[in-house]
Amino acid sequence: MALKISKNAGLTDIVADANPITTEHPITGSAVEVRLWLFNDSANKRYTTIALQPTDITSPDDSGWVQLAPDVAGVPGAYLAGGAALSMADISDSGIGKPYWVKVTTPSVADSQNKADIKLTVTAKEYAV
Repeated sequence: MALKISKNAGLTDIVADANPITTEHPITGSAVEVRLWLFNDSANKRYTTIALQPTDITSPDDSGWVQLAPDVAGVPGAYLAGGAALSMADISDSGIGKPYWVKVTTPSVADSQNKADIKLTVTAKEYAV
């Protein structure tokens, strides 16, 4: 039990290795925005000092393709620089999603490619309730 990411507000489309966050870029050099929700799945835990950060698990480091933004009434707030961590408010309740935005911008490339090694790393301090 821990913090989890969902692709829907109902918190039923949980992100996992078998269900990753995906974006499709039919035009080279395009940007795609996705709204996601971070939530606590345990009533026995609370989380503070929460940060989300794009990380690339293989070289070259392309985490700069990913920008994060807070949710402001259902729309993205100001996007951070590519690869920068987004601080989130403490989460002490369970089953309530905290929305945020991810924007993936692909560079202009000569040929198509599938990029599957950029992850969102969640860090936080966990406490028992």
